Amino acid sequence: MCNKSESIVNLAKSLVAFNKEVKIIEKDGKNPHFKNDYATLDTIINEVRPVLAKHGLVIMQFPGGDGDKYTLRTMLMHESGEWIESEPLTMRPVKNDPQGIGSCTTYARRYSLSAMLSLNTGEDDDGEGASCGSATSQAPATTPNTSRPSTQTNTPSTQSNASSSAGSGPQGLISDAQVKYCHKLKSDKGIDEDDFRRMISEIGGRESIKELTKKEASEFINLLNNYQKGA
Repeated sequence: MCNKSESIVNLAKSLVAFNKEVKIIEKDGKNPHFKNDYATLDTIINEVRPVLAKHGLVIMQFPGGDGDKYTLRTMLMHESGEWIESEPLTMRPVKNDPQGIGSCTTYARRYSLSAMLSLNTGEDDDGEGASCGSATSQAPATTPNTSRPSTQTNTPSTQSNASSSAGSGPQGLISDAQVKYCHKLKSDKGIDEDDFRRMISEIGGRESIKELTKKEASEFINLLNNYQKGA
C-alpha cells in the first residue's frame, strides 16, 4: 500500500490529464534474442518529464540502504503540495561497489517509474520474457498447473509439481527453459559468475537462479539483456 498526503484531489486530476497525453514510450534499446526493442531509463525520463511538468507534476526518487540491501522510494508530487509515495523497492547486490549499486539504481528507477505512472514501455510483457525463445506461439514457459503432468521435454511431472508448490504463491518457480536461456545470455554477453550472482541477488535477494519465480525470471531476463560490461 502506498503512502499519500491527506488529499490527492488536485494530483489525481493532473494525473488523469497526464495519462491522456503521454504517448507510448519509444523503444530505443535492442533485444537481439527476441528481435524486439525496449525503452531505456533515459528515454522514459525524457518522454515523461515535460508532460508531467505541464500538469504540475514531478517525480522524485530516493535511494537508500543499510549497507547490505539497497532500497528505492518513488514519489509523485503535485504543485499543490499533494503527493503519493510508493513502498520501497528493495534489492541486495552481491557486491557493494559502484558497479553493483549503479546497476541496482538503474534497474529500480526504471521499473518504479514505469509502475508509478502506468507507462506503456513494452518491457515486462511476461510473454516473450517467459517464452525464453523466439517470439512465436510456441512459448514453453507458461504458468505451471499442478493438476496435470508437465509437458516440458525431459522434465518429470513429479519434479514440475514440486517446483510449483515450492514457488512464490500460485505463480511457481522459474522454468528449465528460462534457466537455460539466462545461461545463454550470460555466455553471449560475457558476464562473469560474480556479476551473474549479483544480478540474481538484485531480484528479491535470491541466492540461486532456481529460486526465482516466473515473474522474477522475466525481470532477470530483462536485466541480463540490459547488461553492459564495465558499465
